[in-house]
This record gives sequence, structure tokens and C-alpha cells, in this order.
Amino acid sequence: MQRLAKIRKESQWLTIGQAADHLGVSRDTLRRWEKAGKIKTARSPTNRRYYTKEQLNQLIGKQTGVKKTNEPLKLVASALAAFTIAVILALIILFFLS
Repeated sequence: MQRLAKIRKESQWLTIGQAADHLGVSRDTLRRWEKAGKIKTARSPTNRRYYTKEQLNQLIGKQTGVKKTNEPLKLVASALAAFTIAVILALIILFFLS
């Protein structure tokens, strides 16, 4: 019995519940994605859905070779710089007007 559990644990195939947990979505979301064509499922003879971790990771953009960018960090830094300049200009204007 333990051997079968070990084989299932090491299996690359995930049930719909395991796939939903892996992605942090509901089972119904996976069913809707399948219906919309966003993801393809493997079906068992009893019509159960199965997914691979690789397939799920590609779906959410975690495929290997994807380069993460610092674009959001750059936007925050430039907004902070603009805010700082605006505050300094306001203080200079207040200093000369008083």
C-alpha cells in the first residue's frame, strides 16, 4: 500500500483538486479555463481530468527561461523621485514667498 502511495506522490500527473491547489484557484476555474481553451486536460477512461505541473506552470507564466523584469520597481522609483522633486520645489517656493 505504501509503495502505491509513493508512486502516486511522485507521479507527474495531478488531479483537478491538486492542480487547483497548486495554482491557488478553484476547481471550477480550471473547468472554465478548459472550456475556454486556455488549458488542455488529459482524461482518464472514467473521464477524470489530469494535469502536469509543467503545464500548470506554463499557464501561470512560470515556464523556464522567463526573465523577470524590474519594471514595477522602476515605476515606483521614478514616481518617488517625481514626488520628492515636487515637495522640494514647494518648500523653496514657500521659503521665498514668506
